[in-house]
Amino acid sequence: VNLLLEVSKMFKYENMVSGNIDIKKLWELYSNVSRWKEWDNDVENVVLHGNFATGSNGIMSMKNGQSLPFVIDSIDTEREFTTSSHLGEITISFGHVITESTITHTVIISGGADEQMEGMGRGITANLPNAMDKLLSMVSQ
Repeated sequence: VNLLLEVSKMFKYENMVSGNIDIKKLWELYSNVSRWKEWDNDVENVVLHGNFATGSNGIMSMKNGQSLPFVIDSIDTEREFTTSSHLGEITISFGHVITESTITHTVIISGGADEQMEGMGRGITANLPNAMDKLLSMVSQ
């Protein structure tokens, strides 16, 4: 029996910033989604339907005119949370991990053609280092 396994590729990006982080202040910025635009210049507005809780969904409106529906997949209060957006066959997962000295954001895109995922990934992550530097400056002790 011959098995042909097609390995699905994905786009993966991770960025970390380090400093002396006020975790409570950072969690307030994360959990109040209307404040995401304060540290991410690409974001026009974010609306969450319901509380900042697993299963809640919302829409992130970008300054370039695109809207990205998302759902909160998991939350470990003051430690990490993940969200995902489903655009047809493509899934974009966003991870946010906090320690007292680091903030790590990840972006994983799967389900599309390699070139498509790479292009989307480059667009989504282009400003992420700047956004994370701004976020760090807002929550440093």
